[in-house]
Amino acid sequence: MTSATLIVAKDTDISDLRAADLRPWGMGKYTGRQTTPTHDEISQLAYSLYESRGRQDGHDLEDWLRAEQQVVHHYE
Repeated sequence: MTSATLIVAKDTDISDLRAADLRPWGMGKYTGRQTTPTHDEISQLAYSLYESRGRQDGHDLEDWLRAEQQVVHHYE
């Protein structure tokens, strides 16, 4: 799995950043005051898992459940 780097301007208030800007799989524990993950967060991670496997079909449910577990754990 790869990680990304988020670059923000020096005067940016990090409280304005959305949870999607700080991916749980690479950018720390900031959740933007959300208490549960969004469908989009889970979807993006599930797609990332699919791509990391070489876009191999037939594992969509496995990818979704794994992504959901990882993202929910991030919010705990």
